Amino acid sequence: MLLSNLWRSWSVLSTTFAIVTTAVAAQYDPGEDPPYAAALLIEAETGAVLFEHNTDVRRSPASTQKLLLQLVVMDAVAEDRYSMDDSVYTSAWASRMGGSQVFLKQGEVFPLSELMAAIVISSANDACVAVAEHIGGSVDGFVALMNDKAGQLGLDSTHVVNVHGLDDTPAAEGNRTTVCDLAAMAQALLHYPQILEWSSTRIRPFRNGEFDLYTTNKLLGRYRGLDGLKTGYTQRAGHNLVATARRQDMRLISVIMGARSDKHRERETSRLLSWGFNHFVKGPIAVAGETIGAVPLDWGLEPEVTAVLADTVVAVLTPEQHRRIKREIELPKLYEAPVVEGDTLGTLQLSLDERLLARVDLVAAASVGRMSMWEKLMSYF
Repeated sequence: MLLSNLWRSWSVLSTTFAIVTTAVAAQYDPGEDPPYAAALLIEAETGAVLFEHNTDVRRSPASTQKLLLQLVVMDAVAEDRYSMDDSVYTSAWASRMGGSQVFLKQGEVFPLSELMAAIVISSANDACVAVAEHIGGSVDGFVALMNDKAGQLGLDSTHVVNVHGLDDTPAAEGNRTTVCDLAAMAQALLHYPQILEWSSTRIRPFRNGEFDLYTTNKLLGRYRGLDGLKTGYTQRAGHNLVATARRQDMRLISVIMGARSDKHRERETSRLLSWGFNHFVKGPIAVAGETIGAVPLDWGLEPEVTAVLADTVVAVLTPEQHRRIKREIELPKLYEAPVVEGDTLGTLQLSLDERLLARVDLVAAASVGRMSMWEKLMSYF
């Protein structure tokens, strides 16, 4: 389940293989009785899983479900089907939505950007309904879009029945997801800088400054590098938190579901993130263009051709694991010319403790022409 839900295996980022490795030398100890039902820690770019606990358990997401709503909206805007400047009308149904809200009144009109800020910062349920009706035509129409988006991302453990995450249906018919699926939603949302701009905002004026939006994420400003993403609580769900923080060149995503209290979810999130930053380093274990060897040429106008790495390989490992990486070079003893720059000559295998991390092509660094028969004969003299 975990392998299919996260974008883990041989995912290509530009010209870089993002290699996913689980923690081997460093083990996080959650204790005998963790104060949460499920947890996950990943590196955001590669999807490397650093810690996992009960990752297959499906639970109510509460308001962390709004990550999926945000993703549907941001994708629609990116595809130019809607604009953040769109005027969004508040229906009677939206104005009556309870729970966290910004007290929308029937007939009020706001830019889509303002309502999205209210959703991301203050978890406003009434704003969720107004946006859903605008994008999906109806709440039910938008719920269908959310489930479609989950399907497109391969989030097979996610199913939603409303747009805001409230547990307003029987448990057997309610919203369901896993820490893995929430992490994948977070990964997708990180492609949109505007989301992090909103989710890192602690206070923002709303309705022309009549009142302020206050973040629901109490770790903002208290945990270095943390800039998102979403809290959630219902009695059925417990206390949930999808968080992300960046330090230097590494961004981590942590997911806590079913914590016993908001203090537990904040403390455990801080512990997980700190453990990840303290134990792991993200960096290249092979660099595109690096010279690996040379291959003798038969019939070549040059005696040999240089073999270089075709791609950069990035891994998330402990420093001690980096030191234990083994390289195995596979190159032919003789290669018949001609050779065109970029032709595959062999491979480099990168392994850790008998486990294959990556196999990278070794390619020709330059083109080398083929001798004529006369040139071949003259080469013997």
